[in-house]
Amino acid sequence: MDIEHKRKRVAKACQKCRSMKSKCDGQRPACSRCQGYGYTCVYRLQRPRLRTGTDDRFNHSISERLPDLCDAIQLQERLLDHVISLLPSGPEQEAVLLKNASVKSQLDNAISSTKAEVLPQAVASESRSRSPSSHSDRSPGYLGEVSDIRFVNLVKKILQTQDGTAMTQNDFESYDQGESLLPSNRPSCPIILLPVFEEAKHYINAFFTTIHIAYPFIPESPFIQNYKALESHDTPQVQSCKSIFETALSYTICAIGAYYKTLPGKDETVGMLHEKLYSYALTLAPTSNMERSLGHVVLLLARCFYLLVVCKTESCWTVLGQAVRVAQSIGLHIENEEVDHIKPGHSPETEKRRRVWYSIYVLDRLLSLQLGRPPAIHDDDFNVPLPTRASDTEIDWAGELIEERDNSDASSGDYFLEVIAFSGIVGRVLRSLYRPRRSHFASEDLLTTEDLDRQLVEWKLALPRALRFDLGHTFEQLQTFKRQRNMLAIKYHHLRALIYRPYLCHPLLMHLADPTATISQLDWPLIRSYEKACISEARETARLLHGISSKEELVHGFPWWQMISCLVCASSILLVSSMFAEATLELSSEFDTAGLSDDAETCLKVFDALSIKSPGARIARDMMKALKDCGVRFSEYSAG
Repeated sequence: MDIEHKRKRVAKACQKCRSMKSKCDGQRPACSRCQGYGYTCVYRLQRPRLRTGTDDRFNHSISERLPDLCDAIQLQERLLDHVISLLPSGPEQEAVLLKNASVKSQLDNAISSTKAEVLPQAVASESRSRSPSSHSDRSPGYLGEVSDIRFVNLVKKILQTQDGTAMTQNDFESYDQGESLLPSNRPSCPIILLPVFEEAKHYINAFFTTIHIAYPFIPESPFIQNYKALESHDTPQVQSCKSIFETALSYTICAIGAYYKTLPGKDETVGMLHEKLYSYALTLAPTSNMERSLGHVVLLLARCFYLLVVCKTESCWTVLGQAVRVAQSIGLHIENEEVDHIKPGHSPETEKRRRVWYSIYVLDRLLSLQLGRPPAIHDDDFNVPLPTRASDTEIDWAGELIEERDNSDASSGDYFLEVIAFSGIVGRVLRSLYRPRRSHFASEDLLTTEDLDRQLVEWKLALPRALRFDLGHTFEQLQTFKRQRNMLAIKYHHLRALIYRPYLCHPLLMHLADPTATISQLDWPLIRSYEKACISEARETARLLHGISSKEELVHGFPWWQMISCLVCASSILLVSSMFAEATLELSSEFDTAGLSDDAETCLKVFDALSIKSPGARIARDMMKALKDCGVRFSEYSAG
């Protein structure tokens, strides 16, 4: 036999290849197979070989889950037995032997009792080692019609049906990284000290210059003061529930900032620090058995944003649901009746409650739009005055009263108020155009679409001058306003595209088999104009990225926590329209096939640029490339 075709044996295979019984080339730090499939490659630390029979003391289940601990215990006991054997025979040695036997018995009982508690950790570890894009071991959750993931898979299914290729459940694609199993209540990961402030300030700044300017639920100056106080302690062990929340929050904010630092690919020293910080934050303050308080809700919100930026949208949805219930249980959804509304201002504590509640409200609408699920908060189910226009830095959080701003000067706090109003429109779009029990398609839907679009356009025209993303802002130096305009522009064009998407390639994609659809011939010109509006908004989304000069500008200048969803939506619309443009549109210079494909390629380039550090971006890129390939095969099949 030719020696070149023999399987090469390696000294040690990685855990992933061992679990899948696959060949492993033993490359460090990651084997070729894990690199190719995007798996997390982990090598178990080499343990010293023990003499035969030493594993008999622990059952197979315990040895498998806690191999290092079992070996360490056995090595220590061998050393202890040797030391005891050196003692002179007599009462002293017998007493030590009895004590040693008692300790062994207690240790065995403790190890056995950890079996049930260690199991979730073992499952979580296995879950992390799986490929994010592998769907054979988990079924996708419900995704409504408005979801970008559902739309992509719908188009793919139609294209494959047309060209004779069958699509199975395993072909369902999603860039979501799956559910994150939460650790058990007992700390299971080693203690990680908070980064020193000189290091942490870069992570903190990343959070407060991105997420905070859109969701101001954490006052910056008090947070930094608390962080410095916590960082001065030798260990992160704390006593009071409030201190636990503050400590866990500090770890979570650092985790978010550390992840932001890794995305552009410049800071290689951070590595997987964000995962370690977040895991330890979960260990400090588990989700179960926590005291219901404002600090609890703030911590849950911070966890939501970590899960969102690492593309664990399903987990974020679950944690946000818990945040909503805890917030309602402590009355955040209604203003305290004891508040004196006669005074011209309100207390900083009241302002905190308002900002936390509306941050939940806005995030609830964002996730509902992304996943196509009903919002947890209805507009009629709460009564909370809007937060003040004042920015975070303008408020004395240690003071007694916050007075309302009475001038018209631009404030970074205006953004939050405008997004709250925008979220109200999102709710109406979901209920009117994408509700689960929507009646069959009829001419009345055209009027509803027109009314919703009117509301959205009026919202844009009413924006403060500093936030008008459709106007010029020459020589402006404030990065905060620039970033807020980018966020509003992405939200606006994305929602407007979704308002008109039901008419994209109609009826090829939508209501194809709906015998009850009642569309008059007089409606077709309006449907065609709505289709063009959908494509135009998708192109506007892509063109927002034309001036991007670096990955860092993309990550910090735009709302990364929703960019993948928005770009998947835009690129899928552009790809679909480029496939069927000749059949459905009266081609013009505005809608040439090459131009549509080029704008879709812009989105793919963004995914490709961030794919190294973001598994979600990598999978989104692969989804769009697969959709593009389906379109090519469909065109060849139709032409042949």
